[in-house]
Amino acid sequence: MKKPFSIFARNVLGPLIEKFCIEEIKDKDNIPQNTNFILAPNHQSYFDHFFVPLPIKDRLERVRFIGKLDSKWQALQWGWFYWLAETIPINRKAEDKRKVLDIALEVLKRGGIIIIYPEGKRNREKELLEGKTGVAELAVKSEKPVIPLGLIYKNNNPPTLPVCLNVGNPMYFRKSENCQNLREITDKIMREIAKLSEKTYGNQKNSCC
Repeated sequence: MKKPFSIFARNVLGPLIEKFCIEEIKDKDNIPQNTNFILAPNHQSYFDHFFVPLPIKDRLERVRFIGKLDSKWQALQWGWFYWLAETIPINRKAEDKRKVLDIALEVLKRGGIIIIYPEGKRNREKELLEGKTGVAELAVKSEKPVIPLGLIYKNNNPPTLPVCLNVGNPMYFRKSENCQNLREITDKIMREIAKLSEKTYGNQKNSCC
């Protein structure tokens, strides 16, 4: 995030959100202190963007979201937030969307923190969507841990407040993992997110990349 915005978010916006919108942040101690990482939450509402960084608000300067930007309308709607948060935009309709992973890998190599929604879009159903394998590819190629994160809105009815955030244990994957394992790794991450968000993750067909 841009430094002025991160200072404002940590000292003003964050405390206000925690006071009025958050019920509890559980197991924040699972966040590694000696390494950067990939934060992987479930995604149910536009408001998620303001809640997800709270467990790591002391390191907001190092945070970069990966967020969809498929149209000019979305750019007008969310461009201000993308600019302030230094979001890495992804156009899911573009042929060169894999460049986003290359940018994210560079961020991780420089010590940054990546926030990525593995479902790829908002989903309010009780079952998580099949996870995109980009989160697994980032984990394997960077050898940085994935921190699964579960967001639970009141009565499981987003965006009804307050929200509970459940931070999962770090998940480590070896660089020797190959493409054939990306689906398996992704599903493993998704099952952890499902537990933390009180959702289910069904048996998905096996595919690669």
